[in-house]
This record gives sequence, C-alpha cells and structure tokens, in this order.
Amino acid sequence: MEAIKFENVYFKYGQNEAPVINNLSLTINKGEYVCMLGKNGSGKSTIARLMNGLLLPNAGKVTVFDYDTLNKETIFEVRKRVGMVFQNPDNQMVATIVEDDIAFGPENIGVKSSEIGERIDFALDATNMQKYRFTAGQKLSGGQKQRVAIAGVLAILPEVVILDESTSMLDAVGRKEVLSVVKELNKKGITVISVTHYMDEASLADKIYVIADGQIAMQGTPSEIFKDASELTKYGLELPKSTYIATKLKENGLPIRGDILTGEELAEELCKLFQKI
Repeated sequence: MEAIKFENVYFKYGQNEAPVINNLSLTINKGEYVCMLGKNGSGKSTIARLMNGLLLPNAGKVTVFDYDTLNKETIFEVRKRVGMVFQNPDNQMVATIVEDDIAFGPENIGVKSSEIGERIDFALDATNMQKYRFTAGQKLSGGQKQRVAIAGVLAILPEVVILDESTSMLDAVGRKEVLSVVKELNKKGITVISVTHYMDEASLADKIYVIADGQIAMQGTPSEIFKDASELTKYGLELPKSTYIATKLKENGLPIRGDILTGEELAEELCKLFQKI
C-alpha cells in the first residue's frame, strides 16, 4: 500500500527563486523505513515538509494515503497520519511537564479526555519514558527530550513518522536512544522517514534516496548505495565508518565482506577472520 507519493513535484520558496524541488517523483510504501540523504541545500528537508502539508507544491501532486495535500478539506486527515519530529527538541516542548506535553497533540485534534490518558500511556511505553511522566522537561537530557518529542507525535497515532535531522543535536548516547525507539516503531508497522546526514543511521533503512538539486540522484538499499564511494563523493557524502574501514581492509588484502554496513557486522566479521588465524 502506498503511504506517500510525489508526482512530478516542483517547489520554490519565492516567486522569482529557482525551484528547490524539481520534477520529483517517488513512492514510499506503508511500513517502509526510508532515509533521505544529501548535503545542505539539497532539498531533503523541503521534501519532508511537503510530505505532511507544512509546504505545498507549486506544481505536481503529493498524496498521503490517497489524500491530496492541496485539498484544504482533507489536509487535517494528512496531518493526523503524518507526524514530524524536528531537529531541536526544545522547540517542540510546549508544556512544563512531560505528561502535559504529550497530551497537547491529542487535545488539539479533538481526542476525548477519557482517551487521552490511554494515548499518553501508549506513547510513554513506546518510547520507554514512563518513569519521566511527571518530570519537568527542562530536567531531561537531549536524548530524553527527543524521545518525549517522538512520544508527542505518537500520541496522535500517526501511520508515518518523519524525523527531520532529529539526532543532529544529540550526543552518541542520545542518538542511540532515539534510534532504538525508531527501529522498534518501524518493527510495529509505522512507516519511518529519516532525513539525516549521519551515514550510519542511513544504513538502518530499507531504502535510501540521495537528493541533489531537488532531484533523486541515487536510490536503492543501503548495500546498493554504499558500494560506490566515488559516486557518493559527487554529492558531498561519504561511506558509513564501518563500511569505510571494511573497504580499506579489503583493499589491503584482508578477505573481508564488501557489504558491511554497521559496527556490529564489522566486529562479527573480524572475529570470524581472527578465529581462522
């Protein structure tokens, strides 16, 4: 089933500006984990905002579960189905206490008071934040704040979650916390779209789109995308660290797999090789 579809989409920010998105067509299916890569200014964050109607195409068509984002009568249905988590968690927190912050979304879409408590429980359980329910947001770490931001999105029961550079302001621990939550959500059937510049995060996706000048420059599985470092370099990108290390070891004669994507895979492969020595 198609979750989000772009058909020959154009978008520009000013009337006399050049298009930021230029004749873009793509389809994201329900349940997929998709990553958007590209250097700054490539258009990837603009694409994310077009996906839930925060921005509207100047030409072409964006549909979300068959709802046209240009149709004012159904834009509310689009935003109920697509939740977005932004870069800075502090900018997304609207209440002093975690529980109240998570309740904000359901309250604004008209969920009955009797149901809001259940949604808060669900969102806190999904993000492993139950013990912080009555904690002041300002006392949380960056990773915890971002998990609350995700919980706030989950409380509206979206079918798609978009993360727009959502880990870029976090340390390694915070990133790991957030990615763990995201992977679990995807396993439960929620479509995940991640806009990131971290190559190791992209390796977790089912499919990667490399965006350049508002168009799709490359697309494929992580293994397909990361097999050609020279092609990535054209678009200002590089290999994930683990893939880079494996590639260099292979170039220097070590009989190691060429499709390694994660640190866990690299460690496992090296252990196997050392056992043979």
